[in-house]
Amino acid sequence: MAAITPSTITVAGLLAAPAAVSASDTISGDLVPVGGLIYRVINGGGSPDTVAVSDGGTTPAGNVGTVAGVTVTNATTKTILITQNNINRTTNLVTITHTFITSVTYELGRV
Repeated sequence: MAAITPSTITVAGLLAAPAAVSASDTISGDLVPVGGLIYRVINGGGSPDTVAVSDGGTTPAGNVGTVAGVTVTNATTKTILITQNNINRTTNLVTITHTFITSVTYELGRV
C-alpha cells in the first residue's frame, strides 16, 4: 500500500508525470478538497484494470457501502472523480484498489 498525494493544477498547466499504481493506494482525507480530486488512470497494459475507490458511507444499519468498480480497458485512459464522500471516517483515508497493475499509471490532481 502506498500513500499518494495530489498535484495542484493551475491555469499555467501541470506537466503530466504519471506514476505507477499499487494494488492498493491511499490518500489522506485531509488532502481531499470540497470540490474533489481528479484521478486519471492510464492503462498501458494488456489486461483490463478494475479500479475501486472506497465508499466512506454506511447504510442506516451501519454496514459499509458497496464499492462499484470502474473498468479501465487495456490501452485506454479513464478519469475518476474522488470526493469527500470517499473518505473512510474511521481511518481518514480514501483507499483505491486495482485488479491489474502491470503498466498501469495514474495522475492525481486538485484544482
